Amino acid sequence: MDAVMNRAFVGLSVVLLPITGAPVRAIPPPPPDDVRVVRVLDGTTIVVAPYGDPFQVRLACIHSPQQHQAAAGRTAKAALERLLPVGAWVTLAARSQANDGVELAEIIPNGSTVPVNLMLLESGMATVDRPSLNLCKAERYRQAELSARSKRLGIWGPVQAPPKGASHGAPKLD
Repeated sequence: MDAVMNRAFVGLSVVLLPITGAPVRAIPPPPPDDVRVVRVLDGTTIVVAPYGDPFQVRLACIHSPQQHQAAAGRTAKAALERLLPVGAWVTLAARSQANDGVELAEIIPNGSTVPVNLMLLESGMATVDRPSLNLCKAERYRQAELSARSKRLGIWGPVQAPPKGASHGAPKLD
């Protein structure tokens, strides 16, 4: 329910309460777009809290190495922690929900216009996630990945392999 409809529903509830005598239950609004970072779980998942209960958000449109992928996973998590320190305010944009129920979003740090998702691609710490790419500016994301690959940055460097599910043409381990 968007904000305008939510306000209209709550307003209607207040008007109907005296007429019907029965309380009308309003559906709670979705979490706000501006939230505070509580914790970084891995290279693509963070925990945020608006003003109440914390919830998980996965960075849309990208993959990064996971914790079980040894040094690459730790490096990806550290890169995201540098970009999104605990307590930082961020805006959740281009929101959707993944099949597993976790929220997907472009995450924009307070005071910036560039999503962290794109920053990770540009630094070579992530690859494009084709299934969720419709949430983001697809061409911009593809170009960022291609640029990092051609410069052999991050996971595209000579030692580390790209994360599982990475786009085709990824470098192989020696």
